[in-house]
Order: sequence, then structure tokens, then C-alpha cells
Amino acid sequence: MKQIKISGLLYDVVYKSNEEMEGRIGLADFNRQLISVNESHTSQTQQIALMHEILHLLDMSYNLKLTEEQVVYTTHSLIALFADNPELTFI
Repeated sequence: MKQIKISGLLYDVVYKSNEEMEGRIGLADFNRQLISVNESHTSQTQQIALMHEILHLLDMSYNLKLTEEQVVYTTHSLIALFADNPELTFI
């Protein structure tokens, strides 16, 4: 299990079976500080799911009022940005 800090809260990131995920690719639980990712998908799809759920948690934390479509397109934009620029870091 790994952890990621989002808006000052530490979230556990867990990988679960397709059955445990009930067919979902990813799921964020703000109240339990938990991000679940479906382990049955490819590593690329898992990365997309993790970024997608992170964006949902940022949206909730900062009341950004993003639509699902905005979350989807921002997810893919950020995945492409980091893939195209692997040297990019902010710390």
C-alpha cells in the first residue's frame, strides 16, 4: 500500500480486485482518506484512475465545482504532460 497527501490529508492508495471494486476502475473516499484502484486493469489505466480520483479529491477539498467531463479531460491532460516531460518535478 502506498500513501499520498492531498490538501493536507494522508490518503491510503489500495489496489483491489475487480469483484471488490464492483467493476469500477477507481474510487475515492474523502471521509476515510482512501483511494481504491482496480488491479485488473493495465498499469496505464490504473495511472489514469489514480489521477482521476486525485482530481476528484482536489475538487472536493477546494470546492472547484468541476464537472465529470472536466475531471476526465484534466486527467488525460496531466497524464500526457507528465509522460511527455518525465523530468518535470515541482519539489
